[in-house]
Amino acid sequence: MIPITAGARSRLLPVSVPMRYFGASVLFQVLAWATLLGAAGSLDSFRGGLGPIFAALHLLTLGVLAMTAIGASLQLLPVATRQPVRSIAAGKLAWWALVLGTAAFALGAALYEVRLLAVGALAIFAALAVYCWLLFENLRGARGMAAIRAYGWAGLACLALALALGIALAGHYALGLALDRAALALAHFVLASYGFMGMLALGFACFLLPMFALAPPPSARLAAGVLAGALIAILLAAAGIFLAVDQLVALGAAAGLAMACLHVVTIERSLRSRLRPPLGSAFVLVRVSWACLLASLALGCALALGVAPGRAPLVFGVLLLPGWLLTFLLAVLQRIVPFLASVHAGSAGRGPALVSTMTPERILAAHRALHLAALALLLAAAAAGDSWLTALAAAMGLAAAIAFGVFFVTVLLRLRGARSGGTSDVLQPTN
Repeated sequence: MIPITAGARSRLLPVSVPMRYFGASVLFQVLAWATLLGAAGSLDSFRGGLGPIFAALHLLTLGVLAMTAIGASLQLLPVATRQPVRSIAAGKLAWWALVLGTAAFALGAALYEVRLLAVGALAIFAALAVYCWLLFENLRGARGMAAIRAYGWAGLACLALALALGIALAGHYALGLALDRAALALAHFVLASYGFMGMLALGFACFLLPMFALAPPPSARLAAGVLAGALIAILLAAAGIFLAVDQLVALGAAAGLAMACLHVVTIERSLRSRLRPPLGSAFVLVRVSWACLLASLALGCALALGVAPGRAPLVFGVLLLPGWLLTFLLAVLQRIVPFLASVHAGSAGRGPALVSTMTPERILAAHRALHLAALALLLAAAAAGDSWLTALAAAMGLAAAIAFGVFFVTVLLRLRGARSGGTSDVLQPTN
């Protein structure tokens, strides 16, 4: 597991800081699936632009994926880089701005209210700007784990570029700026998903997955090679989008596929030397997410070359967002949340509680079955263009999100019970 030495313990945040990010992501996941359920008939005709599907998309990307990534990185990077978070107050401020901004942005998009959307976009920009500063300050003084630092710098650069393009898109909608919306939207999508989220996902996989399995970390040289190749792939794809050169986009997707394959092989090779024989249910979701990552890149290459079927863009989006990124983050969260609870449960002079005592396994088993069923149904719905399948997939996804919410609340209640002997309560906002 994550090594919590005396020095590392001093760099742990108050438990309510990462938990507020994770809790918000749980709520936004419920809202994202519920919004998709309400607009199931519109998915097949979605080609960008405002509306409920656009709102559901950003509830997922901002409310779930970005929220989880920020909360996890604020807690895990200080342990990996041996640098404390520069300002806990700034981390809390970023949470407020991101929660309120995402809610306003999604509501404005769903109701076609561009002024509300613009207000939300400004709050999101402020939240992500504060996070960029916190991440920059942490990486600037980091020591050790050079590969993880490199992934962090790459994620920061991609986030800055995606943020700039996102503000340009918000200006297009709110102020009517004459911009190439399609190119900007696609480049923003690539930089935010494969860039910011992808770099953090690959970096944390190199750091966390071997620790979960008590395995040696992957080769630093191979990890650096994957990072360099992935950045080249993203740059090629972004250049091809802006220059309208489909061959460059296809080359970027092919390079990304090669790097993703190398990443998966590298991690699997590391896990073969694990000291903990059962990898646990979380690794089922991890491997499903990897399959979706590889499939998304292969399909992206076919799309760029013009040889994919008509509904392939929707299938591509499902593979990338709920398939790869959401599934991977849910797998990581179901290990991180009980672990953090176990560490903080023993913070009053006692040793950490057992992670198993904080983990409601039956709830996670139900969540895993529901989430995988929702993902399979959503892929089938995107491929067939069937609104009833979309509604069924969204209903299953909503049930999975509620199950994950029950898991999260159960862990908090178990932590509350473990700390009831005199320490402050995790559920108190002043922590």
